[in-house]
Amino acid sequence: MRSRTVVFKRMATVLTASLLFICVLGTSLGAAQYRLTFWNMPFVTQEVSPDYVLLWQNDAKTALPDYVIDDYYGPGKYKDQRDRFLLQARTGIPDVIEGLIEDMAVYVNNGIIEPLDSYFAEWADGDQFVESTLEPLKIDGKLYGIPYNTNARALIYRKDVLEQYGLSVPKTWDELIETARAITEKSNKQIFGFFVCTEIGDPRATQEFITWYFQVSDRNNPFIVSTVDGERVVEVTATVDQLEKVLDLYKQLYEGPFPACDPNLRGTGWPTEDPGYVAGKFAMAPMGPWLWGRRAEGATAKDILENRSALTRIPYPKDGVPATYLEVKPIMMNAFSKNKTAAWDLIKYITSKEKMAQWLVDSGGIPARVDSLQMEIFDEAGIRWWIDGFAAELPIAVAMAPINWGPVNEANLRAVNYVIYNQMTPREAAEWLINEYHELNRQGTL
Repeated sequence: MRSRTVVFKRMATVLTASLLFICVLGTSLGAAQYRLTFWNMPFVTQEVSPDYVLLWQNDAKTALPDYVIDDYYGPGKYKDQRDRFLLQARTGIPDVIEGLIEDMAVYVNNGIIEPLDSYFAEWADGDQFVESTLEPLKIDGKLYGIPYNTNARALIYRKDVLEQYGLSVPKTWDELIETARAITEKSNKQIFGFFVCTEIGDPRATQEFITWYFQVSDRNNPFIVSTVDGERVVEVTATVDQLEKVLDLYKQLYEGPFPACDPNLRGTGWPTEDPGYVAGKFAMAPMGPWLWGRRAEGATAKDILENRSALTRIPYPKDGVPATYLEVKPIMMNAFSKNKTAAWDLIKYITSKEKMAQWLVDSGGIPARVDSLQMEIFDEAGIRWWIDGFAAELPIAVAMAPINWGPVNEANLRAVNYVIYNQMTPREAAEWLINEYHELNRQGTL
């Protein structure tokens, strides 16, 4: 009997040890199998090359061995990504999202992105980030995103086309229209002189519109956000005269027998602009550094970008000021992520020195980190001139005010379309638009 008792005791000991081992192993396997989700537009739309995405995925396995990163990177276009995130953020998916600075305010107002101040304060790499790239990502003093990419818009132009037709680089709106029309005429419409985005809902159309607005408003936003007696207050500061000037520019771009812009492409956006430029369809366009990634689309695109293009300041009106849209792209954490520690580890990986540099040398962006920008990889890739060209515009770049830009952007582009389709005069559209601003503000939408 005693020997049986001893046997049972030994069996119990072995069973207990086995259960402990299984629990520990299960915990370990569970941690290793935690699936992180990361939505971002560039991986889907090939703003970065598929080769880079594969490199990023393979390196992530080494850098983040405790996690599996889902290779579904979201719905693609920023509008679709924003709308989907607003609908499903509370499910915890995605854990991390890349996006536009103008979408941050609506995410914050909906309580779906996490303040990152405590995480960032404990990160040894924090002092490598350029302060001017962090400030636009703060709302009410809280940091809601880590910048991975910053840029200011510039004018890209075909230097060979201007030289062929004996034309100078335009510096004012009037010169831009005149030069673009001349290219359209001299090429017999084989190349249109200019392209501007006019699609309602297109993010690039929004950014181009606000660039023109900053130029007529002395670099001021159309809205001011302040706190009065502890309450957030939005004030409309735009005027009908300012908006009329912008809308009149759009009207002139599509006028005449040899218009600056192709009338058949009215109502289109960046999916037409970017591939159209590298295919040789347009001689000039407002642009950001991401276009560099299009070199991989073929020999024509590579030749146009590397040998036939140059950068300059976006033209501005004679009675205006040089100004351009400032883009700071944030990496944000879902406030409902089921593993915020893992989500922060992923954010640190994405915005690390090496990964930031590799991403942006492939796509052409300007790093938000000093140590990334100093890496030799930019010189080795022959991209330094491109980066410096956009960086030169940062001193005149303006960040958009922290409001809910979605309905404002839609109204801006509706006004543009009223004008370019001759449904309203620029003055009528400007009056309609200013009323929309005030109505949106009255409703508390902003």
